[in-house]
Amino acid sequence: MKRTSFSRRLSIRVIVLVGIIFIVQLAVVAYTTNKLIAEETERSTQHMLHGTIGEIELPLGEVEIATSTVASLVTSMPDPATVATIIRRTVEIDSLICGGSVIYPTPDGIKATMSYEDSTGTVHSYPLTGGWTEGSWPQRCLSIISQCRSPFWAPPYMAEGKRSQRVTAFCFPVFRVVDGDSVLQSVVTAELPVDWMDEKCKDLRPYPNSLTTIACGDDIIGIDDSVLLLQIKAAVMQDTNMQKVVDDMKRGEDTMRRIGSGANAGYVVYGPLHNGWTLSVYCQYKDILTRASQLHIFLLILGAIVLLLLYFTCRYTIHRMSTPITQLSDAALRMAKGDLNTQLPEIKSSDEMKHLHDSFVYMQNSITEYIDELKTTTAANERMESELGVARNIQMGMLRTDFPSNLSALLVPAKEVGGDLYDFVRSDKYLYFTIGDVSGKGVPASLMMAITRAGLRFVAGVDQTMDRLMERVNVSVTDTNSNEMFVTLFMGRINLENLHMEYCNAGHNPIIVVPPAGDPYFLKSKPNLAIGLFEDFTYQAEELDLAAGTRLILYTDGVNEAERADKSLFGNDRLLEWARLHATRRSASDKEVVDSLYAAVQQFIQGNTQNDDITIMSITV
Repeated sequence: MKRTSFSRRLSIRVIVLVGIIFIVQLAVVAYTTNKLIAEETERSTQHMLHGTIGEIELPLGEVEIATSTVASLVTSMPDPATVATIIRRTVEIDSLICGGSVIYPTPDGIKATMSYEDSTGTVHSYPLTGGWTEGSWPQRCLSIISQCRSPFWAPPYMAEGKRSQRVTAFCFPVFRVVDGDSVLQSVVTAELPVDWMDEKCKDLRPYPNSLTTIACGDDIIGIDDSVLLLQIKAAVMQDTNMQKVVDDMKRGEDTMRRIGSGANAGYVVYGPLHNGWTLSVYCQYKDILTRASQLHIFLLILGAIVLLLLYFTCRYTIHRMSTPITQLSDAALRMAKGDLNTQLPEIKSSDEMKHLHDSFVYMQNSITEYIDELKTTTAANERMESELGVARNIQMGMLRTDFPSNLSALLVPAKEVGGDLYDFVRSDKYLYFTIGDVSGKGVPASLMMAITRAGLRFVAGVDQTMDRLMERVNVSVTDTNSNEMFVTLFMGRINLENLHMEYCNAGHNPIIVVPPAGDPYFLKSKPNLAIGLFEDFTYQAEELDLAAGTRLILYTDGVNEAERADKSLFGNDRLLEWARLHATRRSASDKEVVDSLYAAVQQFIQGNTQNDDITIMSITV
């Protein structure tokens, strides 16, 4: 399997961490700068908008004053020739006014006197009389005056006469009182070319794709492309935000709104002119943030280059620093394969690497010493295991296996040797049997077991009562008990002729009696101390007549105290239930009964380690 070097892995992790930090910082900077730039641009556009509004309103105001002055002269000097002269002089003097007229409504039609300046600067004057086409400028002007009866700025229109010029006009109505009613006498107009307003709109374009317009009712100044104008009007009809902007303009609002989304996101700034028109500037954020985006891309590329240089620098530095570690690792591998005298690399620095080197030297010496000690210990353990094996064979050889047909027993020690015991002696008239459990485990318990068994063998042929026999065994064990150990012991004697049983229980588990008819039960016994504690303790024996076919089951606490991994015990209830299901079968031999109980215990502990010696004996009379 190909290994990735430590220097490479650590360098990659460092670069990934630094790269994440850099990207996060760049994202925060980009977001913050974009937001600040956008906000500053919006404020700047508003300032530019208000400045341009002032530049537009100043000449419009001058035209309004000039027109109102002409209107007052027309009122005082209604002679048509004089009026024509006044209009002509006004067009000649005012450089912004390109044409003017006085319109008279008469019973038989509309009359007008008009002057205009051609492309060479020559001013032409001529009278206009009746015969107006439907929708001509004099008719539209009089129609508006009849509705509002106040001065107004007309939306852009094509100039009358021979001029091919788009103009707007300030219209000033003159009224006279006839029989107490105010009657329209005439309308004085001053025409201005729309071109200079278009130029103002073009000058107010902060960015190449910005769009500056003047909304004049349903007409727009600042857009020459008719197709673009139609597209804008269609977009306004479909966009609710744009419709809100249009509504704000009609109400004369002076504000800023963000519109669009994604690549088309932008903002529109608008403000009213005093004549009811609205100047607006639309800018797209992508135009505003183009330079900032270029800077961010530059910073991203620069950061990538710096990260690449940092990667190679880190990898080189870490490789130099980790080389001794690699050498120590190789040395440790050789030591693990058995070469404990392998040469360790020389470390000249006095930092943590030197400390690691010294630790390896100490480990090398410690392992060498430990292996020498382990060899000695292993040899001793092998000798001990061999001796324990011999002891186990001796102990197991002490146990009788020549069972008669009506008796069977099993002993499974928890360690190599154990402290449980069982024994039986049969004569022509009596069957002596016993089962015991020495406190503790291992070699001490096995020695105590051997002493106890020897004492039992000694008293088995003595013709005395069971309490006297137990006392003699107790004295024998107590005399040789220097470790304050004790033995729980159940000892019984059955007269094979009349099936009369004498027994004495020295602190052992109650045996189970399985009668030929009826349920199994625990045999109650008088409270006697375990043997080996007090030499002069007086034991009490008991008697029981057995029916033919009765089965006795003896066991040590390794059975009822068998423990599962969850700390639950086999218990007396489960033991008695097992006896009811299995020991009552008359067809089962005593060996089958013993094997069945041991199997039930093993099934219960579910592979858990055996925590005590297990001894089981079954006798059928």
